[in-house]
Amino acid sequence: MIARSGRARVPRAVLASALAASCGRGDTYDATVLAAASLSEAFTEIASAYETAHPGAEVTLEFAASSTIAAQVRAGAPFDVLATADERTMAEARRAGLVDLPVVFATNRLVVIVPADGPAAVRTIEDLGRPGVAVVLAQPAVPAGAYARRALAAMGIGSAVEANVVSNALDVKGVAAAVAMGEADAGIVYASDVTPALAARVRVLPLPERAAVRVVYSIAVAADPQHPRAARAFLDAVRSPKGRAILAAHSFGVP
Repeated sequence: MIARSGRARVPRAVLASALAASCGRGDTYDATVLAAASLSEAFTEIASAYETAHPGAEVTLEFAASSTIAAQVRAGAPFDVLATADERTMAEARRAGLVDLPVVFATNRLVVIVPADGPAAVRTIEDLGRPGVAVVLAQPAVPAGAYARRALAAMGIGSAVEANVVSNALDVKGVAAAVAMGEADAGIVYASDVTPALAARVRVLPLPERAAVRVVYSIAVAADPQHPRAARAFLDAVRSPKGRAILAAHSFGVP
């Protein structure tokens, strides 16, 4: 059963898995999954499909910036599976002995979004560096923020855009929300963040090829998971044909 609490800090859902195939009929295993905020919609759908396939299963999903969930793991938060929006954060968790061997399971790309009904302050990517343009990015320590700044630097407008940043959001969902509400003239998010609901409120500008950055998602089982079999089962569900199809439907690339 997937349940959500309010989004005062991060959206929550609890997820636990029944592993009939490998563990025997009737066995159930709870699993706590910490995942990057940009995976919210896709992982919630994967969890729903997983629970449908394993009646009675409960899984816990907690979404936040990759840097935030990594900090929670370092502080001793219990978890079974970790999924980050970059390889660096996962590599740090691996070096600290917190996760098993990670694997790449998805890719993404950056896009610029602007309010659909606001003044057309931004028509091209270069406009982000024009004086007076209000830009919102994710915090530099957050993968979405780091990727965005790398792309802007590749275009030679990094410093100009940084001077226009009016807010550094806690995660990429915060960037999307700020632009949708008209709190900024533009923001940089992942293509997967442009959900149907958001698409009705923003215009999307693709980044030119020279600004393309490699956005890679990693997933790993905890080095000492509370529920080892359930952890492996969830990871397998993400990488299964069904999981890959769900990721693709949410605009993720699937390696």
